[in-house]
Amino acid sequence: MASDHSHPLQEYARVVREKNLLKLRLLSIDRQLATASGAWKSYLEETRLSVIEAMLALEEEGEGYLLLIRKDCPT
Repeated sequence: MASDHSHPLQEYARVVREKNLLKLRLLSIDRQLATASGAWKSYLEETRLSVIEAMLALEEEGEGYLLLIRKDCPT
């Protein structure tokens, strides 16, 4: 029988997967930034900030799902 909090748990797992992918993308950007210059460097810096903002949004979303999961789980 499926528990009542399976949906928030699935959504939290999705958030974790997406965050991990963004971490990998951030690592790639950081490696490229080490040798970049000019317009390419500016583009990478802007992209890096966008990735970090997306990660923070996912962190907030994940916290919401964790609260739902904890609320549904008896202690």
